[in-house]
Amino acid sequence: MGDSRRPKTQEGNAIKSITLSLSVHSVKSVVSIVLSRVKTSDVKICLKLIPCLILAGPLGPVRMMAAPIPANRSLPWDLAALFQAPATHPSTQCAVPGMHACFYEGLEFKARPTWVFAYYAAPEGQPPAGGWPAVVCVHGGGGTAYPEWVKTWNRHGYAALAMDVEGHLPEGPFPNRRWHENAGPSRVMTFMDIELADREQWFYHAVADVIRGHSLLRSFPEINPDKIGLTGISWGGTIVSAVAGVDPRFAFVVPVYGCGFMHESGSEARQRWFRAMSGEQLQSYRTKWDPSVHLPFAQMPILWVNGSNDSFGELGIWQHSALTATGPRTLCLRLRMPHGHAAGWEPREIYAFADSITKGALPLPVARRPDLEAESNLARCKTQGKITKAELCYTTQDGAWPTRTWASLPCGVNPDEVSATIPQATTAFFFNVSDSRDCLTSSELIEIKVR
Repeated sequence: MGDSRRPKTQEGNAIKSITLSLSVHSVKSVVSIVLSRVKTSDVKICLKLIPCLILAGPLGPVRMMAAPIPANRSLPWDLAALFQAPATHPSTQCAVPGMHACFYEGLEFKARPTWVFAYYAAPEGQPPAGGWPAVVCVHGGGGTAYPEWVKTWNRHGYAALAMDVEGHLPEGPFPNRRWHENAGPSRVMTFMDIELADREQWFYHAVADVIRGHSLLRSFPEINPDKIGLTGISWGGTIVSAVAGVDPRFAFVVPVYGCGFMHESGSEARQRWFRAMSGEQLQSYRTKWDPSVHLPFAQMPILWVNGSNDSFGELGIWQHSALTATGPRTLCLRLRMPHGHAAGWEPREIYAFADSITKGALPLPVARRPDLEAESNLARCKTQGKITKAELCYTTQDGAWPTRTWASLPCGVNPDEVSATIPQATTAFFFNVSDSRDCLTSSELIEIKVR
């Protein structure tokens, strides 16, 4: 993965691939018409216009302006530049057997170019027709480029690229990992670099690093550019939630724990950072960085993974984020799922979801939004797929989501519905359904106002 690798497309073809990655014919037509009538030098302008023209997902018909568009969204990134494959530089540092270690070029920081460390590997053997499906892996706070994460995706039949988005090399324990001389900015708590110019802020570079990593993967001849997904854990989940609405080329996205609407968090520890911002700084954050302003543009299938008591992706803002994205969505909400990198890439649902998108495998089971009969307290939830097990998950407490105690009870399972009587004093509930693979998905969370 060094300098000998050459992108298989030039600028025009790379831009055209954005069109080809959208599988709906009418979407292709709109994009193709726009691109066919402009010069290459005008592509930058077109790329900023296309997301405003098209809100169509790969699994459904064209829906022009189908969702409310944030009128105040600001895109500080040069997408035309980010959609080109970056130059790479081979690295002998932090070598791992079977892995290609390299630096790829990021954006400028303080008038100098940055490099991003990454691991890359593809499964053993010949790639399938069209090339390997692939995944971009984005770590969370305190994390780095994890070769184990790449290997996990390789075992499932995917090439994978994992980068460090905080300027570290993947050696030593956090917080003592070694910086490299071409590092970009690192994260400063919760957006505490907001007073700096956009191009000096960490989130600006983190999003750009992910998009450039995607462009790099698309340039490899062994990769199928139409079957590249994106996943991130914790802070990485927040990054990919934003990227989902900025880079429409991804086939699927899996945020784990992380989400948007962070400024609406119920966490006092998090709120103090937002209270420290001026009104102008908070407005800048909300219109540029928070994923909530980008998610209405996210039209690819998204699997949202979280734990019931997670303190980073609190249930309120997590579900709000999931419902804000306008493409197909699937929820996977496990009771008391631990928070961590290994815990975040472990769930089998992530790989089954990816297979259903890129390999035509069996989709995950579906649990619709539940209906509650007020008089009988009977909750019903329409389902899709062969459900073998279901449970009602509920809490009788209120207050902060991470501190609530959750319980569960088995449900009646019918061919297209599960149901259960809601216990007295329940304040919130959701259904979890599983299939014969023991793959679990969740309904929407329903809050009940206790009289």
